[in-house]
Amino acid sequence: MSLSNYHLFVGRYDRGLMAPDANHFEIKLNTGAEFYRIAVNVRSQDGSMLMAFVDDNYQHELCARLLEAFPQNGNYNINDTAKRKQFGLDFLRRNMVGDFNKMLVLPNNLPGLDNDLEDKLISALDRSKADPNARIFAFGEQWPSTTKPDTYFHELKDQGLHDIHMNQGNPRGSFEKDNGVFQDGGLLIYYPSLSRWTAILLAFQTQFNTLNPATLHTDDQTGNRITGTSDNNPPVVDTQLDGEVVIVAALVNPKGNEAGKEKVILINVTDTDISLDGWKLVDRNRQEFVIHNVTIGAYGTTEIKITADSNFNLANKGGTISLLNSQGIKTSGVQYTKQQGQVEGKLIRF
Repeated sequence: MSLSNYHLFVGRYDRGLMAPDANHFEIKLNTGAEFYRIAVNVRSQDGSMLMAFVDDNYQHELCARLLEAFPQNGNYNINDTAKRKQFGLDFLRRNMVGDFNKMLVLPNNLPGLDNDLEDKLISALDRSKADPNARIFAFGEQWPSTTKPDTYFHELKDQGLHDIHMNQGNPRGSFEKDNGVFQDGGLLIYYPSLSRWTAILLAFQTQFNTLNPATLHTDDQTGNRITGTSDNNPPVVDTQLDGEVVIVAALVNPKGNEAGKEKVILINVTDTDISLDGWKLVDRNRQEFVIHNVTIGAYGTTEIKITADSNFNLANKGGTISLLNSQGIKTSGVQYTKQQGQVEGKLIRF
């Protein structure tokens, strides 16, 4: 299963508050036509802390596409499969975090400055309010609206968005039903005058404990964790966070006719030769390029040239590249922006 009512709300920050149970930070969002409550998890129900990625100079190929597709503030239903695949957040398949070591375990609120999730949220949201043109893109599950007053903002009716966190990799239990792909929650804030984005991406520690144990992948169809025959067994493949073979560069915009000239450069960070036979490169649209008869030497690099007849596409308008091993587990993932992809005849380094 997956979320049933995945939405994107775009608007302006009005005000916020910490819920009495301190599990959520509540945001009042003005989309122009309506006000909504955005319930952002800052602590798990079991009291554990969340993992957070906060970047005030966030660069990702999705950002430009969001501005083109959603030039006006509003409430947008992106629940169908095609829209999810085009616009939905996916921390893993869109390579939205990059180095997952950058996701810090943060408490919900503590005495002091800039040391908890409440501080991080208030800082980013207050900056957006100070800029009259800033826009917040909030991704999550819209709950069924009622005519009752909102629980926290009594001047509003009961309507809003929750699940503002990663929605895949949940272990077996009550939240496994929420697993899916291209349906993660999160906050992206755009500042037009600076052409700059802020990203706030959150995940529960229990979700990362299932990712092999800290790999960058879940099942491509269900978003479920990838394990052995039972939850008590170790993962099928013990892929480490950084991977043994990683993507270091790509030529996405060769000079002249591009057919057959695009390439991805890989490096083996181990002291052992590794066969890449059956490994795959996957692009933003989930098109695959299967690698055959290639072995990468210890501490060595190799170029994977994309044949002219392949559906795998290194788009010049921005994209993602993921490397999956022969078991289908991602060992490396990168993304590049439209600005990077438009530079002709130059390698993009990751």
